[in-house]
Amino acid sequence: MPSIEGNLTGLKPKQVKNLEKIFRRRLSHDQVVSEELCRYLAGLAHETGRQLGILINRRGYITHVIVGTRQGIVLPSLHEYRLGHGRLRGLRCIHVHLDNQPLDAEDLTDLAMLRLDLMGVVNTTASGLPTRLQLAHLKAGTSQQQPDYEILEPLSPHHINLSFSRLIRDMEDEIVEGFSHQTQAGDRQRAFIVSVGPESRHVHEESVHELIELAKGAQLQVAGTYIQKRQIHPRTVTGAEKLQEITISAMEQGVDLLIFNQELSPMQARRLTEITDLKVIDRTLLILDIFARRAQSREGKLKVELAQLKYRLSWISEKTTALSRLTGGIGGRGPGETTLEIDRRRTRERIGTLEKRLKKMAGSRANARKKRKKNQLPLVSIIGYTNAGKSTLLNTLTKSSVFTENLPFATLDPTTRRLRLPREQEIIITDTVGFIKRLPKDLLDAFRTTLEELHEADLLIHLVDAADEQLQEHIQVVENILTSLELQDIPRMLVFNKTDLISAAEKRLLTRRYQAMCIVAKEAPSTEILIDKLTERLKHRLHAPRQTGIRS
Repeated sequence: MPSIEGNLTGLKPKQVKNLEKIFRRRLSHDQVVSEELCRYLAGLAHETGRQLGILINRRGYITHVIVGTRQGIVLPSLHEYRLGHGRLRGLRCIHVHLDNQPLDAEDLTDLAMLRLDLMGVVNTTASGLPTRLQLAHLKAGTSQQQPDYEILEPLSPHHINLSFSRLIRDMEDEIVEGFSHQTQAGDRQRAFIVSVGPESRHVHEESVHELIELAKGAQLQVAGTYIQKRQIHPRTVTGAEKLQEITISAMEQGVDLLIFNQELSPMQARRLTEITDLKVIDRTLLILDIFARRAQSREGKLKVELAQLKYRLSWISEKTTALSRLTGGIGGRGPGETTLEIDRRRTRERIGTLEKRLKKMAGSRANARKKRKKNQLPLVSIIGYTNAGKSTLLNTLTKSSVFTENLPFATLDPTTRRLRLPREQEIIITDTVGFIKRLPKDLLDAFRTTLEELHEADLLIHLVDAADEQLQEHIQVVENILTSLELQDIPRMLVFNKTDLISAAEKRLLTRRYQAMCIVAKEAPSTEILIDKLTERLKHRLHAPRQTGIRS
């Protein structure tokens, strides 16, 4: 028999037994609730002095009995009852309010967040007899800013002339029709972006705009965004009422995924998933997913896996390591490892294995650098914010065919090519992984060995998207990352790309303000001035190429 949940402290054995008898009752598929069940619940609530609630499935079986306090009840987790797009949970809640209280905000919040079929409240007299039944249900609304529910006219518990099966069928049909953007087969997964924090709205909007571009890079379709200036709530991030609005809006738009602009703690992510019944990720996990999609080389895939494992390690609850392995002998006998301990140990072992493999690969790269030094060819590295056009520039300069796309982190693996300059002179030019604001620490650590190759560069080309409204901030982000990698002393050349998207006046302003040059990386004639500048900056290192030069 299912167990009773909630506040059982102080109840008499007979009262507990009477509560257990509730599970034996069954309703017809067309009944919301019966008069006898309303009378029975009202009598027990009056006797115990506590609110009582039940959850009923569509087959008429009572699945949960909840005992609360005089002020309210707390509904349990309902993860085993999964949801589909435009569908409700298949459970209705009927509970007794003492002191003749009507449906309150907490009831409606539970209705929305748990996507219940119905929320019903039975009011009682002072002697414990049911007087009226109040019902509310969700509906498809036209506004995404207000919770969409309908409170029905109160019914008499003695004459509940309401067809539950017809009501639920009409209600779900209405909700499905309200999903004008319902996900169709073959469409991209739909996501809703949430940004919460004490920063100004302008800062939030800029960050959300970048997050939208990242979501597109992960093949997601952004259905909507929500920005809130407030201190982050330790459990629900947004606060319960705002989270209710977001949940309803997500349900209306057929959203599969909530993306939070802030880094979530494991507890917050679990809590949000339980409340919304949607998949919940944060900005860090989204970036890790994009890197996993983009990695092509074996080394790149290993580095992304290493970053993902380090990120997920913190999500495995801390447990004692006293019994870290199942071993014989003194201290080894007993229950052995828990599942969490096994997961944590295996994750650490995999991290150790990946770090050893990457260390060996780093040694191979070091040998390659020695060969380049032996050939005495200058090394130039292209750096910059993600989607600035670094790979496009490499393709134009070296007539290569590195994959490019107008998306963040379109190319992830660093690429090295040989560039022939005028007068039969040659240099080595490399394209590096793009930088981004708040780059996840685990990801930066994983790619640190690749980025440290920049120490060998004779010149860094800092490429900037001239059409980006946040170009000044992006320049500073790149400078900060270079400083953290101790690369600030390497000569740099600032180059603005995509200048065909700005006016001539803006181009002149950028040139004067930053003492930089302007190019269009996809147009070969536009890059000739860059080649001339490279020749001038590297003239003390240039010489005629040897026959033993490296192959591109």
